[in-house]
Amino acid sequence: MLGLRIATYALTSASALLFAFWEVRLRRQLTEPALAQQHESVSDYADLSYDIRQEIRRERVLTNLPPGVKFRLKVIAGLKFLFLAILVVEVIILQRG
Repeated sequence: MLGLRIATYALTSASALLFAFWEVRLRRQLTEPALAQQHESVSDYADLSYDIRQEIRRERVLTNLPPGVKFRLKVIAGLKFLFLAILVVEVIILQRG
């Protein structure tokens, strides 16, 4: 029974992580061309807040994407949260048994 629980937890966690990494990869693929066209200076790379500004620019680019692409990204993010919710429910139910 313990092996079944561990396998169930592992598969659900792996599925959630798969969709999380897929979402990150898709975000980067969709925003890299637009971010590459923006002007950056050499001093930007040494700044401590460079990564934060980069993510803010990435979010701005994502808001300007066509609806079909945004929908695909939302579906992947939704699946990630769905599998996380399933994991929480599994832990609650299987710990009682």
